[in-house]
Amino acid sequence: MKKTKYIMIAIGILLMSKTYGQLNPMGSMYYQNQYLANPAMAGVEQGWELNGSYKAQWTAINGAPSMQAVTAAYGAPNKNVGIGINFYNESAGVIRRTSIKGTYAYHIALNNKTSFIDFGLSAGVMDEWVDFNRVVGDLGDQSLYNFNQRKLYFDGDFGVAFRTQQLTVQGSLPNLKRLFDRDLQRNVADRFLYLGAVSYKIYNESGAVSVIEPKFMYRGVENYKDIIDLGAQVQFWGDKLIMNGMYHSTNSVTIGAGTVYKNQLSILCQYTTNTSDLQTYSNGEFEIGLKYNFR
Repeated sequence: MKKTKYIMIAIGILLMSKTYGQLNPMGSMYYQNQYLANPAMAGVEQGWELNGSYKAQWTAINGAPSMQAVTAAYGAPNKNVGIGINFYNESAGVIRRTSIKGTYAYHIALNNKTSFIDFGLSAGVMDEWVDFNRVVGDLGDQSLYNFNQRKLYFDGDFGVAFRTQQLTVQGSLPNLKRLFDRDLQRNVADRFLYLGAVSYKIYNESGAVSVIEPKFMYRGVENYKDIIDLGAQVQFWGDKLIMNGMYHSTNSVTIGAGTVYKNQLSILCQYTTNTSDLQTYSNGEFEIGLKYNFR
């Protein structure tokens, strides 16, 4: 009975309009892998780059949500074209959600390639289903079978950005199908309506601190109040030590630390406290992100 109760709590929270996975998405999207939040950021660096992230939420609850994301992006030598692929998987209780999208990005060089305007478009499919191996209850419930009868969900994302060596201004519109009112009612989780962000890198040629990059992000979530993220990332001794932190207007905080090995392998570990609505239910969430570039 206790196990059933925990699973039902996890499913219930997932179905609420205040969807936790949307309020605290992958923390690596802020700095390590911005392609997760904006398709225009695919291929901003030359060559191939592979990213992987894993996030575990509410580890004290059975059937707690977990998220995994894998992206691969390629930037052309002329810096004008980027392509990418984005795979995302999420589970919460008996619910499973998997999506895969391909991305094309075009980067317009300005001022002798010292600044860029970026456009990106992603398109792909998402599948949602009930895992009967995790169901605790009536396996003959017709609503479970009806859920699994739904067809694949086709959707896309659009993003833009303006970049200089120091300044990055970007915005994205995920779930274009919903934006143009051609969306079926997907009542499992609300999605972002839009996202905007501004960041600025401050370089220091001497001393332990090499780069300081404050960032402001504004997110709109359907059926929930808009969310503000404010924080910074600091690099020490080049990129030997990386520390970042973000405060979210949901009264949660993300902190992280990582390093870069031989300018190719990046490792980032993060912890996010619960939102104010859930702090009395369970602990926060843990995430590890890996990035490898083949340049």
